[in-house]
Amino acid sequence: MNREKFYQMIGTGIRRYLPMGYQEYQVHIKEAEISGEKKALLVMEKEGMKHMPVMSLETYLDRMKGGEDEKAVLIDIAVDYARMVSIQRRSQHRQMAR
Repeated sequence: MNREKFYQMIGTGIRRYLPMGYQEYQVHIKEAEISGEKKALLVMEKEGMKHMPVMSLETYLDRMKGGEDEKAVLIDIAVDYARMVSIQRRSQHRQMAR
């Protein structure tokens, strides 16, 4: 699977596997050049929400290129992103409690 098809797959399919609280978020895939290599990044945005995590999609792209099932990869992306958000929010709450 090439990058373009991978990006389309995420753009059209990821919402099915995200928790209900994320259904209104905009899903963006951005590319960044890091150490001379193109890297795919997942960014989710919602008005009024700041500092959402940015997640690399490269390992998931590699899995798709390796022939892994689309649904399994989408589920893992959704679960891993929700976990990142949860960790970030817990960290912010701990800092505010100090």
